[in-house]
Amino acid sequence: MKPHSIKGRRTRARIATVEILYRIDLVAEEPAEAVDSVIQRRRLTGGAARYVRTLVETTLQEQERIDEALQNSLTDWKLQRLSYVDRAILRLAACEILFLPDVPPKVSIDEAVELARFYGTEGSARFVNGVIDSLYKREVKASDTG
Repeated sequence: MKPHSIKGRRTRARIATVEILYRIDLVAEEPAEAVDSVIQRRRLTGGAARYVRTLVETTLQEQERIDEALQNSLTDWKLQRLSYVDRAILRLAACEILFLPDVPPKVSIDEAVELARFYGTEGSARFVNGVIDSLYKREVKASDTG
């Protein structure tokens, strides 16, 4: 399998996951229904579908820890005051960085910035980059050196 096909599959899975997290947060949609609906509509199969399920399941199971880490990385903002899209992207990236060690943090940060650039507002990419970089330095790098 070519390396770029893995990235493509995971990128598609991240896009779907942002949509699912957005729907769950915005309209309190049942997670299993949102996952099944998005996977089917986006025609995700195999590894992409499995990665969506892993991301959504882990994010929801660890949401309290993820939200706490994100809130600690926000300056003069409350997580609940952010846009639904930015919040979904931040939760996805934090999930990968904190709970999925097979994903290099730089990849999670880069992917989150690209998602924010495409789906967020004008300043979303820079904002997401700052928050996730801060989270990474506080939660991961600090524990590696300490």
